[in-house]
Amino acid sequence: MSSMVEALIIGLTQLLSWPLILFVFAGALLGMLFGLLPGLGGPVLLALLLPVTYGFAPESAVVLLTASLGGVAFGGSISAIIINTPGTASNAATTFDGYPLARQGRASEALGVSATASALGAIFGVLVLILLLPVAQQIILAFSPPEFFWIAVLGLAVIAFVSGDSFLKGLVAGGVGLMISFIGYSGVTGTYRYGFGTEFLWAGIDLIAAIIGLFAIAEVIKLTVEKSETIAQFTGEGSTGRGQLKGIKHVLSRPVLFFKSATIGTLIGLIPGAGGSVANFVSYISALQSSDEPERFGQGAVEGIIASEASNDAKDGGALLPTLVFGIPGSATTAVLLAGLVVHDINPGRQLLGEDLSILFLLLFALILANIVTSGVGLFAAPFLAKATHVPVRILIPLILIVSFLGSYALRGNVGDVVVAVAFGFLGYAMIVYSYSRVAMIIALVLGPLLENSFVQSLQMSRESYWIFVTRPISFVLMMLVLLIVLVPLIQLGKQRLEAPRVGGGHDE
Repeated sequence: MSSMVEALIIGLTQLLSWPLILFVFAGALLGMLFGLLPGLGGPVLLALLLPVTYGFAPESAVVLLTASLGGVAFGGSISAIIINTPGTASNAATTFDGYPLARQGRASEALGVSATASALGAIFGVLVLILLLPVAQQIILAFSPPEFFWIAVLGLAVIAFVSGDSFLKGLVAGGVGLMISFIGYSGVTGTYRYGFGTEFLWAGIDLIAAIIGLFAIAEVIKLTVEKSETIAQFTGEGSTGRGQLKGIKHVLSRPVLFFKSATIGTLIGLIPGAGGSVANFVSYISALQSSDEPERFGQGAVEGIIASEASNDAKDGGALLPTLVFGIPGSATTAVLLAGLVVHDINPGRQLLGEDLSILFLLLFALILANIVTSGVGLFAAPFLAKATHVPVRILIPLILIVSFLGSYALRGNVGDVVVAVAFGFLGYAMIVYSYSRVAMIIALVLGPLLENSFVQSLQMSRESYWIFVTRPISFVLMMLVLLIVLVPLIQLGKQRLEAPRVGGGHDE
């Protein structure tokens, strides 16, 4: 415990030093801007920032990336409230009551509610994570290669389960991502797979180029095809910028609703792949069902904004726990963040909870401070920031493409990585059009090496005996969880198909 307190103090001291404090403000403001622009968001921003941080010290890179993550959620609520267009999918439920309030001339009040609930929700989620760290340290010591193998399988299974309306599409996206992660030379077996004899694929597909393609370039293609002049059209009334204090009071006067919503967000964040959109809607529905005046929801109820935004920001703390402790991303954004940590030789698990514990606390405090900064700025500047959605597409798209191409090329100095990014961009857009989960694919790309290495190491430990995967208690429990997650949707699908003829027959009669 004393080492944890010491690491906590070191992390906080580093954060408040120069130039790390500057990176907090820079990352937070960038995050808010990318959250504000519909169609962009956290994965796109972090994908663009990854190559920028390559020459940074690990501490500086961690602060910039984490602060950027912290700024996105509230930024998305600004456009959700002002123009009825959520900046990210995680802000979708915020539009239900935020925009009606803006139509009533209470935009500043709605933004005050969102800013306060977002900042407090982020603090709540991180504090819960910190409280769980001592337990997490003990848990991780009980894990070895067989357990990490099932952890990787569990992460893939959960991602497939929550990756949209189609269970099969989630499996396909995750499976393709897993196959792509095996391309190139294996450091464990020494074999060369799926390289077609080319030297370029000897090192495999560059993760950063793939991320930039799947998120940044794919969104550019989407904007080009689906948008005409600007990112969003303003349809609501203006805001005078007053009423923020009233919005703050709304949140503080409803502590039960806030804590319930933040708890829901944190718990859902713990589930790899669930993400903020799930937490957003579950929390909103919970608030509606427990309200004495449910008819007010959708008409401008501040409770709806509190529920959606508190859960949306609290989920980041929950999503970071599996990311930092087990190396399993809790969301698309934390998947890119995990890639950034690995690039800077910061490995989740024993290393991060041991010798790099101060960096862990530096990351957590940066997340808290970034949320406070964005909420503070948003209280005063939201009406002006909303005008960023009027940036013409013809200006925005070339800027994103330039940064994407430079970012893909800079890390390894290989033009082939630019080609990879473009290819993944078209793949990402096709996945958007046909409703395949990019989240499932990117997490499979990250988990693939862990899956392979743990599998081979387990067999080496057991002298080629596969019983090692089921005879260890934790491995057995994880295996049963995997089977449960995979079989439940299949059983439900089978029941639906069996019941369909009966329903049809009854209708004919």
